[in-house]
Amino acid sequence: MTDSQRGPDGQSPMPGGIDPAVRQPDPSAGGWVMPDGPPGQGYGPTLSYPPPSTGSGRTVLIIAGVLGLVVVLGLGVAIGVVVGRGGISSSESAVASATARREAGTYSMNAITNACDLVDPTPLTKWSPTPKGVPEHRETRPTAYGSGGLKCDAGYTSATAGEFPMNTAGMSVEAEFTNGAAPPFYDHWKHADVATPEAESASGEVTGIGNQGYWYSEVRGNLVANIAYVVCVQDGNVSVRVKISLTREQGSPAVLRDELDSIARSQVRRTLDGLREK
Repeated sequence: MTDSQRGPDGQSPMPGGIDPAVRQPDPSAGGWVMPDGPPGQGYGPTLSYPPPSTGSGRTVLIIAGVLGLVVVLGLGVAIGVVVGRGGISSSESAVASATARREAGTYSMNAITNACDLVDPTPLTKWSPTPKGVPEHRETRPTAYGSGGLKCDAGYTSATAGEFPMNTAGMSVEAEFTNGAAPPFYDHWKHADVATPEAESASGEVTGIGNQGYWYSEVRGNLVANIAYVVCVQDGNVSVRVKISLTREQGSPAVLRDELDSIARSQVRRTLDGLREK
């Protein structure tokens, strides 16, 4: 029997021949412990039991990372879908707006060879009876660069009739078309028809014709008054503007705004009817 196999009395053996200097498993601690003894009486660092599995820990971390990435990607997809739907909604809104304008009334100049065929300027003879030449017309057919439009200008004078030879009367009728979601030409005209400091002006809304409309009037001058009255309407894919212009010498019979308004609105309706697709 070796010394390492003897008991504390140096004679009797340890049970099972176990060396007390060697670590013994401590079931209550669930691992390996050093026996009692002076500091430094061990055989290396204390090991836990069972030893930690670095592979298992790394696997858990990888799985957690993958799950986190899946969640983040899922949120990203959800956000992308929401944003994508928002863009589609905006696009659909613009298309729906343009479609609504077309459905409200679809117009075409295909059957028009002379814009003045749409115009009836004869009510102007109340103020100036003599035609001022042949009415002038312009037709611009639709192209890849524009949706087309037309215009007619008719005029009358009083040079050979009555005591006010400087009196004149004129009517200008314009129609401009729009395709797709482009803004109507109506917007441009409404921006242009604004008062200047030297003019007496008034304006208001036109209802009952088309999608939207306005009227505008102004008077300039003293000895010879220059009067302008405009009615502009947008309906479907066309904008129509009728402008009546009068020059009136001082002392001429008064011109009532209601008369000009009635003539202009009637001409707007006449033009829309002539351009409406059958």
